[in-house]
Amino acid sequence: MCDDPGKDILEAKERLAALFGDLETYVEFMMKKQEKEMKQGGKKYVDLPIVRVKKPQKPEA
Repeated sequence: MCDDPGKDILEAKERLAALFGDLETYVEFMMKKQEKEMKQGGKKYVDLPIVRVKKPQKPEA
């Protein structure tokens, strides 16, 4: 790993692009893999909101 996280990200993108041709192909591959696993019942995925919603606190009695 490098000291600069931005450089690490760029290197990872370059490796993925070398394997799959471009990042869109990789994303499609991973989505199909995820859908297949969900259909088989092996893994369950949850779509989490981007912004965390705070739950209201219960009043103390």
